[in-house]
Parts: sequence; structure tokens; C-alpha cells
Amino acid sequence: MNSAAIASLPRRFLHGWMRVVRHMLPPTLYFFVAFNLVVFTTNLLTRDYWFNLTGFMLASTTALVVGKVVLIVDKVRIIDKFRGAPLIQPILYKTVFYGIVVTIVRFLERILHFAFDSRGFDAAAEAALLDFSWHRFVAVQVWIFVCFLLYVTASELNALVGDGQLRRLFFHHRSSEYRLTRRQHIRALMEISRLARDTPHERLLDPATPQGSRLVALIDRLRRRDA
Repeated sequence: MNSAAIASLPRRFLHGWMRVVRHMLPPTLYFFVAFNLVVFTTNLLTRDYWFNLTGFMLASTTALVVGKVVLIVDKVRIIDKFRGAPLIQPILYKTVFYGIVVTIVRFLERILHFAFDSRGFDAAAEAALLDFSWHRFVAVQVWIFVCFLLYVTASELNALVGDGQLRRLFFHHRSSEYRLTRRQHIRALMEISRLARDTPHERLLDPATPQGSRLVALIDRLRRRDA
């Protein structure tokens, strides 16, 4: 391995780490807010206090677990089983799939916690069983399902309209302006398709021809819209 390749290793590691963080950060932040909101409102309704450190730590830890699960599961091909089907199918499939994996991971982490408990595995597991409540378990699973349903729906819509388009629509574009530019975007793509179908290859790629200059203009329009 030459010196240039060795020197580039830290840079490649940093870039790989940043890709992991960018992928993991959105679901982690979303579930951090969602789970803490659930805990906060539950405390207000049932216990009449604003903040509980144990509940906050539990919700934050669960959000971190979900972020790790999303990062790993998105690398598995089976998660895209219904790619191209009507949106309801991939949304429900991914929601159930994520929910099952999160439940398994939470269970395994709990087992790992028992293994390192100072009281010993058997005593820690017995104490956890005595404290176990089906009502609490079902409530947590219901909220995990609902939160995943909202997250997956937003993710699928974002992928459908183009990555980043939902963010632009919510924070940058007026809704009426978006409808207009979206229509223009579709028309430009249709015209590019017609040009590619009806124009010889060499004329289409020559900017001096009317077809070539028109292609350049259409591509520039699309680039300005995506900026």
C-alpha cells in the first residue's frame, strides 16, 4: 500500500462515519422528540408532574436504539420487498418490519443488561419479570408502530417526489409555486423524452443544432429548479 493510499485512510474513514451519522441522525432525532413527547404527556395526565429523569432517559435510549435499527435494516434487501407497489404496501410492510426488529433489539439489550447486573442474571431477570406489565408493553409497542408509520410515510413520500423536495416544500417554496414548478418539471421531462426519441444522437448532443440547444435549455431549467 503506497503512502497516498495510507494518507487517504483517515479521510475515507471520516467520510464513511459522516455518511453513517447522516443516515442515523434523522430517525434518531424524530424518535427522540416523539418518545419524549409521549412520556411528557403521560406524566402530565397520570402523575401530575412535568419531568421525570428516568422516563427521559428511557425514551432517549429507545430513540437511539431505533436509530441504530433503521441504519442496519436499511442495508437489508428484504426491506425493499414492495418497492414500486402502491404506497400503502411498502409503508405498512416497513412499519411492521421496523417494529418487529426494534422489539427484538430491545429484548436482546435487556438480556445483555441482565448479564452485567451486579445481582446476577437470574436475580435481575426475576426482578424484571415481577415489574413487567403487559399494559405498558402494549402501550409502548402501539406508540412505536404509530411513530414508525408517520416516519415511513414521510420517507416514502420524500423518495417519491425527490429527495429533499418535502423539505423545500415545507420551508422554502410556497405551495402554489410548488404546484406550478412541479408541473413545469414534468413538462420538461416529457419534452426531453420526445427529443431523445425523435432526434438523431449526434444532433441531440450538438449544442449548435436547434434540438441540442433546446436540450441544454431544458436541463438548465431543471437545474435551476432543483437549486
